[in-house]
Amino acid sequence: MENENKDVNFFEKFGLEVTSGDVEIGQTYPIYGMITKLIDDTPGNVIVEINFSIRANMAIPDQDKVELLKQRAFEPGIFVSTVKTKDPGLHVDCSTVVFGRRQQFSA
Repeated sequence: MENENKDVNFFEKFGLEVTSGDVEIGQTYPIYGMITKLIDDTPGNVIVEINFSIRANMAIPDQDKVELLKQRAFEPGIFVSTVKTKDPGLHVDCSTVVFGRRQQFSA
């Protein structure tokens, strides 16, 4: 129950809401999800798959940041992306990625 209140406060604090609908080419949207596949890890031209279905281009010039992106794959994040094409499948240019705090567990 306590975690539920934190989620509500986060959405209220930042004025966010979850909606569904059609996206428009050229528009920028925050995509909530995770990197499910790394297609190309060439610095400057990184291509990933988000949520098993969205192909995202990322201009990450630094190899260290590419490695960090690999480490954070399968962790939830927000991908601020501009829609380039919708057919066949959604292709976006991702300008910003925001990951949450890493979960630390002690065994």
